[in-house]
Amino acid sequence: MGKIDITLRDIIQGIPPKFVQILSGKNAKKLLDTSLPEVKERRADFLVELEDGSIFHLELQTHNDKNMPFRMLEYFVLISSKYPNRKIKQMVLYVGEKPLNMKDSIEIENLSFSYQLKDIREVSCEELFKSNSLTDKILAVLCDVRNPEKYFRGILTELYKLPERERRDYLKKLLNLLTIRSKLVEEFKLEVKKMPITFDRETIENHPFFKDGLKEGLEKGLKKGLEKGKLEAKREDVINLHQATGWDAEKIAEVLKLPIDFVKDVLKF
Repeated sequence: MGKIDITLRDIIQGIPPKFVQILSGKNAKKLLDTSLPEVKERRADFLVELEDGSIFHLELQTHNDKNMPFRMLEYFVLISSKYPNRKIKQMVLYVGEKPLNMKDSIEIENLSFSYQLKDIREVSCEELFKSNSLTDKILAVLCDVRNPEKYFRGILTELYKLPERERRDYLKKLLNLLTIRSKLVEEFKLEVKKMPITFDRETIENHPFFKDGLKEGLEKGLKKGLEKGKLEAKREDVINLHQATGWDAEKIAEVLKLPIDFVKDVLKF
């Protein structure tokens, strides 16, 4: 399973309320076990009981699959056997970059089957972002984001308020989703530079998002910060040497091998 699939499954397990309501037309009641009985176990992406007692089954697709109708039929049979006498609504939500071209039905002799097929770009980004749930707001990046600057400023502001560990987790999820929304990456970078948002070293070193100039810029900033820290550590040496010898800034800078401007600033010459 790809990183995007895992990220999407992880996000929606939080039952994003507005997301479910938009897609199913009803409010979610509780999350159901997604493992389905079979000789080889199958696991649905998302299975939730809605407020009216019906079941909403959602599969998330990052690419077009010509066998999707038969996969959905198999899921329908398995879900029906596990939850008999329940009304089942099924949907495939396409989140990929390429145009959607999958079929939403099977029409063959002795069998007629269909499900709902939807492109996530049809979902209102603004409506999701107005939700009180952060999972809804993260998922909004996959919709038709009409104002990327406003969206990223808003989501980064929300993430900045979180505890560090939680913020790091949501940032990684956002970065993963951005790998399939490459057109938004530059806007995201611009907003990151304006915000007091930092990424942990593991993410910077391993995530594909940082394989370009942003990583280089962050590394330069880190190097500059380390150099500044080393200079600050020399401040006491400058003062002690001046008091002991009475030397001027030029002599101290030469002996300690420090920038003359730094030494002058310490001694206020």
